[in-house]
Amino acid sequence: MQITGIILAGGQSSRMGADKAMIQNDGKTLLEIAIEICKPDCNEILISSNNPVHKIFGYQIIPDEIKNCGPMGGIYSCLKQSETDWNFVISVDSIFVTSDFLEFLISETGVVDAVVPVHKNGKEPLIALYHKNCLPAIQEKLDLKDYKMHHLLDSLHTRFVDVDGWIKKYPEIFRNFNRPEDFVF
Repeated sequence: MQITGIILAGGQSSRMGADKAMIQNDGKTLLEIAIEICKPDCNEILISSNNPVHKIFGYQIIPDEIKNCGPMGGIYSCLKQSETDWNFVISVDSIFVTSDFLEFLISETGVVDAVVPVHKNGKEPLIALYHKNCLPAIQEKLDLKDYKMHHLLDSLHTRFVDVDGWIKKYPEIFRNFNRPEDFVF
């Protein structure tokens, strides 16, 4: 199956105080780490960003067609540019996702619009698979100025996959970074 990796790197990073994608962890930027997560299983990688600096790694940057609507806008713009039906969306600060986890999500695709991890603490719509046929539903939500990802998931044929077992295997898998103090291990 052909998969496009969509890295959401266009956030405001207001709580971080700096461009989150370019912050380093163990000598690599968060954007580099997200690219490395996608490379083994993705035929193409798109970076959702309005920052030209993110071109540094040689991947196509997709600016938001519709500004100020959060991750949904980035997903929408990238899905429109994607050349594959299935697309793996990952937030740039989700650096603990593993390729075997992505392969697990891919194994859960079928006649659905999205495959989204769910665990005891909630849903993970920004580490998920989306089919291009989601575009009309996303467009509708954007037109209504309803930018909540959970509302979008409710309007799609979404397969929620239980990942509590993955959290036992990889306790940090859904950890992300919003503030400088989050980098303390």
